Amino acid sequence: MNSVAFKFNYDDYAIEMGTGNIFQTILEDYETLGVIGEEHNKLMCYLAATSRLMDNPLNILVLSSSGAGKSTLQDKTLKLMPPESVIRASAITDKALFYMKSLKNKLLALEEAAGVKDTYAIRTLISEGYLAQETVSGGQGQSRYVEGGCSIFQTTTNPEINPETKSRFFILGVDESREQTRRILAMQRKSHTLEGLKDQSDREGIIRKHHSFQRLLEPYAVVNPYAEELFYEDDRLQARRDQPKFLNLCKAVAFLNQMKKPLKNYNGIDYIEVSREDIQQATELASELLGVSLDDLSLPARNLLQLLLEMERKTFTRKEVMDHTGWTKTRLHIHLTELIEMELVLPESTKKNQLQTYKLLYNGEGQDGRRFMLGLHSVQ
Repeated sequence: MNSVAFKFNYDDYAIEMGTGNIFQTILEDYETLGVIGEEHNKLMCYLAATSRLMDNPLNILVLSSSGAGKSTLQDKTLKLMPPESVIRASAITDKALFYMKSLKNKLLALEEAAGVKDTYAIRTLISEGYLAQETVSGGQGQSRYVEGGCSIFQTTTNPEINPETKSRFFILGVDESREQTRRILAMQRKSHTLEGLKDQSDREGIIRKHHSFQRLLEPYAVVNPYAEELFYEDDRLQARRDQPKFLNLCKAVAFLNQMKKPLKNYNGIDYIEVSREDIQQATELASELLGVSLDDLSLPARNLLQLLLEMERKTFTRKEVMDHTGWTKTRLHIHLTELIEMELVLPESTKKNQLQTYKLLYNGEGQDGRRFMLGLHSVQ
């Protein structure tokens, strides 16, 4: 009887969590668990872990220096998920994945990507949703099949990861600033105080609440009625990779908010819909994770970007820019190259013996210092 009453109690807390400001609750609970700052990373990790229940789960790669806290972020996320949903490995080989049982609706956490010498199986698992292998043992052919549909978490200190693998993941960078170090040191000291003891006693309840919440989620299909109102500029090849990530992120936000939504049905299939608020939350997250920042530019490159914005034409030649700015050829080459590398300016193909032209893709975003999604026209 006591165990039933106990579970009912936490189910009530879980429902209250799912119908309230769930993002704020997640951030507060992570902090109580000892993860300070990193707001966008915490929300993204929680969304990805929850998306294991969806048809197209999100995948996370945390890339940072050794000792920066990437494992802490992953560890706390795993604690908030039901234990039966988590498969954790410090290192794993490609072949070992083919011998696993079903990974459907699981969270596969690999603590160090360097432990995976060849990531072909992981790429296949994400792209195809399953693993299949034909082997021969004792002269007999054997078939191995591993059902996929799982969310994959990886952490690494090595930035030299296969580009095909990186394109399938949301790449998170841990805050390594001095200010973040100061916050972490303060939190470590607090853990030794009476208030820290209180937080410790609260952690068990927080974990149980999230376990209950996750177990109450239903694997509903998600439909985005505003998908065709979203528009990505087709100038950049990277848009082919970013748009599917963004659309899946919108669906993951809606899925997390399912307890607030009316359940609909089409031909016997229950589904929920993405709202404009879901898209706004996804846009804010995607801007931080997939977006660019003017702070990443040198001061001369930022000045050049502003001067290009003032030109009447979006397409121009180097000579036209030099005439407009008064810059030398060498100076323009250095900083125009910087803008091209960030895909703020696109070189346009020309015919032989014609002047190279360039197109400005920037429209004045990010002047307030915030990151922004280049080329995305969101639902207003």
